[in-house]
Amino acid sequence: MDYPKTIPGVGLVNGGFVDENPVAGTPGSLIPAAWGNSVTQEILNAIKAAGLTPDEAKTDQLATAIGALVDFTKLKNTPTTLSGYGISDATGRLLAVKQFDTVGITVYVPDPRAKRIRVRLIGAGGSGGGCGPAPANSQNLGGGGGAGAYAESLYDIKPEMLAGIPVSLGAGGAPGNTTGKMGGGASFGTYMSVSGGGGGQVISFTTPAATSAFIQGGVGGQAVTGGNLCNARGASGTYAMFNNNWGTLSGTGAASPFDGGAPCVGLNSSAVAGSRGSGGGGACSSNTANTVPGGAGGNAFCEIWEYA
Repeated sequence: MDYPKTIPGVGLVNGGFVDENPVAGTPGSLIPAAWGNSVTQEILNAIKAAGLTPDEAKTDQLATAIGALVDFTKLKNTPTTLSGYGISDATGRLLAVKQFDTVGITVYVPDPRAKRIRVRLIGAGGSGGGCGPAPANSQNLGGGGGAGAYAESLYDIKPEMLAGIPVSLGAGGAPGNTTGKMGGGASFGTYMSVSGGGGGQVISFTTPAATSAFIQGGVGGQAVTGGNLCNARGASGTYAMFNNNWGTLSGTGAASPFDGGAPCVGLNSSAVAGSRGSGGGGACSSNTANTVPGGAGGNAFCEIWEYA
């Protein structure tokens, strides 16, 4: 589309239309019917391409059509940037962010308007090391639980995806009074899978004979497959430590991309649970009668961003 430059006598000035000036005696530009019709048709074509019905009473249909069409145009004309996955580098307009945190299998059905999805998946965290009753003149120390492995992908929606994709999420490591438990894995259909984090270790030592002691946290999830944007092993929980000069601290749970991990606690304090793939905190105790369980690991988690 352009100004009607080829039509004789149209009266363009510097390439554009001008008004009539009676004082100066200069005529205004003409707008030929053919050109006016072509401009109108150009706009109508955009409105119809976006699936809208032209309405002469509305003045926002072109803007609405551009918003609906721009992402499709980018997707159509942009070369694939992730070879082998059929993924355009056009992100599109964000439609919704859906989160899955129920342990078990949930079927995800894409929004019919979605052209592509970004999937973030993490395995469950391991629980922190827990403490049973401590022998007399002794202390027990528990390391923090490890975080689950993490995978992230961007997928163009394929016809087979519209029937639903099972999202399987494992539970975080259960709390207890001994070595922490490993968290469950997670999967997004057959596209991605991740493993859970390991449980924190436990040590018992005699006081005041010992001047220092420490025990390691659980190892982060190691197995991860299918991520076309990211495949990352989980972080490990931190050591639990004792020193005669500054006292006792349990291990902290490892952080996940969705949670900072459970904090450490002091002697005989309740351990803290992890969340969304992070590790549970370890316990530390000198209690000779009662147990002080380690914190539970955070359950596996999946987040899906849908784009038009």
